Amino acid sequence: MSARSILVQAPASTSNCGPGFDTLSIALSLYNFVRLIERNDTKICALEAAHEGTQQMIECAAGAFAAAAEVEAIGFDYEIWGDVPEARGLGSSSTIRAAIVAGLNKLHGDPLDLEAMIRLTTDLDNAPDNACAVFAGGFCIARTEPQTFAYREHVRFPLPESLVFVAVSPDYKVLTEKSRRVLPDTIPFKDVVRSANSLAFLVGVLVAGDFERLDGAVNDYIHQPYRELLNPYGHESIEAGCHAGAYTGWLSGSGSTVVCVTSEDKALAVAAAMEQVYAGNAVQSRAYRLLADNRGLTVTVES
Repeated sequence: MSARSILVQAPASTSNCGPGFDTLSIALSLYNFVRLIERNDTKICALEAAHEGTQQMIECAAGAFAAAAEVEAIGFDYEIWGDVPEARGLGSSSTIRAAIVAGLNKLHGDPLDLEAMIRLTTDLDNAPDNACAVFAGGFCIARTEPQTFAYREHVRFPLPESLVFVAVSPDYKVLTEKSRRVLPDTIPFKDVVRSANSLAFLVGVLVAGDFERLDGAVNDYIHQPYRELLNPYGHESIEAGCHAGAYTGWLSGSGSTVVCVTSEDKALAVAAAMEQVYAGNAVQSRAYRLLADNRGLTVTVES
């Protein structure tokens, strides 16, 4: 009998969306792919040389899946490829962990439902917002437990193709662990109120589809001000994009990618303005013109 093969396509995501720290996320049309090929033993092997950290991440995800699904662990070969840059705030690690969870779930006959897979991926990646977007697609709002911050459930809405996300990734990485360490233990009450107001308005506008009202309305005072030192020129790049016609912009996840939200006809001008900020400071960058991915992760049984 030939070995079963599963191909998983997982979308990138932009999380936080400014004021929605660990809560809001949008799946984007940029993808990583993971293929799992079942083995007749319990080994987990890369088909091509894999970074030690990647191997550990996959072994951890596989072990956690077996425990959560209460199934016997199986071995598999794997290969990973795609366009989501690592450590750039576009959910790269979530795409890999989610793909392993979803692929193994299919190989075992789907013992976990969608929410269970999101919960498991959140436990592995500590990013409920990214996990929701990867699996569910669209614009996601993640609900977490007030005491433990554990993932509980989510709400999602589709976004139209008329809304363009210009993502610019400078040529430097920002590790999530490091970016969380710069956050303060306490935040002034007025900053919480200002961010909550911006968060509520952002959600309302995205759901209503009145995108032009985003202009000047999305501001964060909880995490972005403290992460600016780790993301030089990011704030200036967002400002340049908005000046060129974008509705709004934010630091994607913990960075280093910045995202501006715009209309289709202004996307090229916005991208050029954002990239010019980095070029003017001798920093290489790459711009992506992306749409919302409303499907989320897909699993294909190849054999």
